[in-house]
Amino acid sequence: MPTVTNARLLYVAHPTANEFPKAGVHFKYVEEKIDLDKVAIPDSVLVKILVLGSDPFIRLRMRDPSVPWTFGPLAIGHPVDNFAIGIVVRSEKSEFKPGDYVYGFLTFENYAIFPGPPELQHSLKFLKKFDKHPDILASIYVGVLGMPGETAYAAWRAYVNEKAKTSKTIFINSAAGGVGSFVLQYARYTNPHLKTIVSAGSQDKLDMLKDFGADVVFNYKTTDTAKVLAEHGPIDIAWDHVGGAVLDAALANMNFFGLIIRAGTANGYNQEETGVKNIKVMMEKALRKQGILIGISDDMIEGAKGFTEEVTKLYLEGKIKTRETMYYGIKEASKALIDTQHGHILGKPVIIVADK
Repeated sequence: MPTVTNARLLYVAHPTANEFPKAGVHFKYVEEKIDLDKVAIPDSVLVKILVLGSDPFIRLRMRDPSVPWTFGPLAIGHPVDNFAIGIVVRSEKSEFKPGDYVYGFLTFENYAIFPGPPELQHSLKFLKKFDKHPDILASIYVGVLGMPGETAYAAWRAYVNEKAKTSKTIFINSAAGGVGSFVLQYARYTNPHLKTIVSAGSQDKLDMLKDFGADVVFNYKTTDTAKVLAEHGPIDIAWDHVGGAVLDAALANMNFFGLIIRAGTANGYNQEETGVKNIKVMMEKALRKQGILIGISDDMIEGAKGFTEEVTKLYLEGKIKTRETMYYGIKEASKALIDTQHGHILGKPVIIVADK
């Protein structure tokens, strides 16, 4: 194998608590030459990266190690890492061989070594082989068939499935991302009696959600969320990606014995988080609230069983659709990460690094 250029996106500085990350300040693009035959991979795997995912939660990893959170921080001076698809080039692990398709938590570079140095070891780190379907693009495996889809599927099966059978309405806020758009479509597929109410921040996102089957769509930037929910509620199930005032509006319009799924807090990722004022409704209406993280609890692990088989079939049948905002090459990776934080994407943001 030849000597090649290995482009990398390094994480070089922590943003302040209320700061959006910036290219050239928090990320640095570099290139190096590596010999694919000679690069040392002791008890490791050398992977050619095909696709990298960009996800909102990465912002929570942009922090000093002294700040506690469930998942480990990005390491200063090392490449960003996230969910990725690749092909094994060389392996010193018996369970992998050259040519295997792999899905895992890998670094933002053309060629990644798994597991990598001690600074990059954390609870999210994994690598597994998978059988790529010939009719499915590799990028789908970091979206609908990756972490976002699996998170939505597992949480639905674990916490929502039974409640949905006797419910009339579901509200999904900030629904145009990978998790929200999956929830919308899976709700329509499994419980077609549900009225689906969704919000997003631009007309193209609203058009996409309407195409995905939503009954009621509205722009949360120009429309009063509480008024929409009062008109179309009460809400039996609220799937929340935002927190703050949007969650407050949902709480004020929940039905008795309603269920709230907390899947994110975009309200506080890059700016000061606003508190929830209507928390007393939790008691007054006997509501239940459940936070979710993929692969953490026994409920979510159990809920994820059957995900790949069922969702592959639904995707191929066109019952679960997706939209992608594509970026090309490691040079565009910082833009993907930044656009994700600003919400300047439609559907799932993916970074296409290489063809097979």
